[in-house]
Amino acid sequence: MSTPLAAVLLTEAGASPALVGLYAASVWVAALLTAPGTPWFAGRIGGALRLHQAAGLVCGLALLALALDPPLWLWFVIGPMLGAASCLTWTTADAMAGAMAKPGQEGRFLGLYQTFVSAAIGGGPAMLWLTGVQAGAFAGCAALMGLGFLLTLRLREVVGAVPRRMRISIPRLRPVALMMLAPAGAALLCGALESTAGAVFPVQGLAMGLGATAAASIVVATGFGNMLAQYPVGRAADRFGSHRALLGCAVVVALGSLLWPWLAPGWGIWPVLAVWGGAAGSIYTLGMVRAVQRFAGPARALGMAGLNTAYLLGGAVGAPLGGLLLEAVPGWGLPLALAVLALGGGLVLSLAALRRGG
Repeated sequence: MSTPLAAVLLTEAGASPALVGLYAASVWVAALLTAPGTPWFAGRIGGALRLHQAAGLVCGLALLALALDPPLWLWFVIGPMLGAASCLTWTTADAMAGAMAKPGQEGRFLGLYQTFVSAAIGGGPAMLWLTGVQAGAFAGCAALMGLGFLLTLRLREVVGAVPRRMRISIPRLRPVALMMLAPAGAALLCGALESTAGAVFPVQGLAMGLGATAAASIVVATGFGNMLAQYPVGRAADRFGSHRALLGCAVVVALGSLLWPWLAPGWGIWPVLAVWGGAAGSIYTLGMVRAVQRFAGPARALGMAGLNTAYLLGGAVGAPLGGLLLEAVPGWGLPLALAVLALGGGLVLSLAALRRGG
């Protein structure tokens, strides 16, 4: 919720589009730089749960500060702080969920976990329906972070989530890097696809005749599909293998990328977009399943941090490249490129998972 709300408020305050984009980039870059350090931060503070709690409190404080409508320069201090802290709440939650997954049931467990994550991400913007588009909405979000913190007080540190002490060396990193090819590649692909859907699909929809409200609702449709698909795809990964499930999701993404622009602006785009969102979002879950299956101990901590970093990197490059492609090759340029990316990426990642044990 925070980044799009900030974009609207900054624009209303007279900030230029370039400045608004710079603010959003500062939040994203802070998160990207923070994710790889999650194991180290957790080791210094006493474990994944403690880091999760501390990061949640920092998120709440940053949101409260934004609710006070601070001067423009202060947005560029608070925004990166919020980006880094919210990233740590996510990476530590992933680490704890991965450590709790039972062998042989990783897909179902992580699929259920990602269902709640997807619901939270999709439900965040819905708060604006209750509060209105105004700075006070940040305070409502801070209250939710506070509630989440209180709920974590009854939890215990999850064994194996993030080791409290871990020595990082080249001999340790090399096998992890080789085994991370498929999981990190899946996260990278998912980040690129989801960021393109969130930032570029609405623009594409407007060009194809959708109204402003309908174009903005594209993100709601893909998010709804993402939430519903996680658990079924997780079960499919347990039964048929994560590499087969990943390739299946890639095929669905490719078909959906070509189909929904052809159906626009008719009502038929909505179920297609929902299925597209479910398949695209599940690619990250499948990468997470593969990482949990392949790693244990310190290697798992490094692997999960690499997974989160790859997703953020994919998101950072996906939306700008998608926008450039939409402008350079109007019409079918972007759908064709996404179809090729999904099919090619899915095939390569499936083969990598089989050949390298990734």
